[in-house]
Amino acid sequence: MANNKEMKPKKNNDESRVMSILKTEYKFENWLLAILAPVLILYGVYIMTGQFGNVDLEAILGRSGIGVIDFFFNTTLKRMLTGGFLILVGTLVIVYLAIPFVKPSLIEMKKVNWPSGKKLAESSGRVFTFLLFLMLVFVVYDLVLNPLFTLIYG
Repeated sequence: MANNKEMKPKKNNDESRVMSILKTEYKFENWLLAILAPVLILYGVYIMTGQFGNVDLEAILGRSGIGVIDFFFNTTLKRMLTGGFLILVGTLVIVYLAIPFVKPSLIEMKKVNWPSGKKLAESSGRVFTFLLFLMLVFVVYDLVLNPLFTLIYG
């Protein structure tokens, strides 16, 4: 009679370790991505506009003599596509980094008791009335104090 332990397939622990490493969040990598993503977007904008400060990138890119660089930049369309791709990747990285911060906020926003339309209109009317009152106060101050300052400094 065979033992039950022999009949069960063995689990591959190496696979689970690899997946746990891939799923682990490393703070250093997130900081590095947060620094590099805006730089990537900026480079994409520079490539699309063809300017880097006073340097005309259109004259340099595509005529470097290096095959790979010339392939991506030798025409305006290729330069626009390359720059657009860099901007897209940088933007997606920023969105990826923002998701852990946005998710809990959305959950908390669902717990908020939002005012009704009537209450919102009433509060907005009060704020607008107060702003009109403040505006009137400063107009009166200006009308009263401007002749006084003209007399003193005039």
